[in-house]
Amino acid sequence: MRMGKNLRGFGWVSGFVSAATALVGCGDAPVSGVRAEVSASSTGTGDSGGGAGGTSGEPFAEKEIFRRLTGRFDSAEQAQQDKAFFAVQLQTCVVSAPELGERVLYVEQALMTKLDAPYRQRLYVVEPVAGSTTKGTSGVFELVAPKAAVHLCDAGAIATFASTDVERREGCSVHLEWNPESATFNGGTEGNACASTLNGASYATSEVIVRADGLSSWDRGFDAEGEQMWGAVKGGYEFVRRTPLPE
Repeated sequence: MRMGKNLRGFGWVSGFVSAATALVGCGDAPVSGVRAEVSASSTGTGDSGGGAGGTSGEPFAEKEIFRRLTGRFDSAEQAQQDKAFFAVQLQTCVVSAPELGERVLYVEQALMTKLDAPYRQRLYVVEPVAGSTTKGTSGVFELVAPKAAVHLCDAGAIATFASTDVERREGCSVHLEWNPESATFNGGTEGNACASTLNGASYATSEVIVRADGLSSWDRGFDAEGEQMWGAVKGGYEFVRRTPLPE
């Protein structure tokens, strides 16, 4: 990874990611163990960011998912209302990774009491789905040297990643589709191919809703018999946007 000023980031949808993960994170969680969390993922509404036809000949979904995921988000309000949830900050920023794709985000998640020690650092590569303007995917990549990237979004320059700086998390891509009624992108991982060994799990799943004003991310781990081993029980984390939605 190297720092450069050859690109200007315009922001995008975070995470997930968390986030992913949380957004969209798949395979790890802020703490171990299953927590009894109560609020279900909200679809919400908000700025649609444009019509499903897209602009400038670009696939609408790819461009809009990327835009909505860019920025800084947190779950402080949810944590204040329900002590079963943690206050988590999810921050994303545009990076350059030509070998991976055109639209790439660095994603960092940390407890708001431990921002210097993020528990999840990823690259998300947002791509279109062939033949569709309303569907997009977010590929998930782990960093080979995550400590070197802590607070990367505060560095004031665009970081460049090579393919050797990351490892793809196979089976952990998040597949999203535009819902015009709620003006959100809804989706998640597919099947049980996203491996996770946390707390005895065999695989992880993520369910994601991306809004203009934030996102919901519900990450869970299951054993081979389908029993939940970690993650929220009744609903996902609700991340509220804290930075302006990029143009």
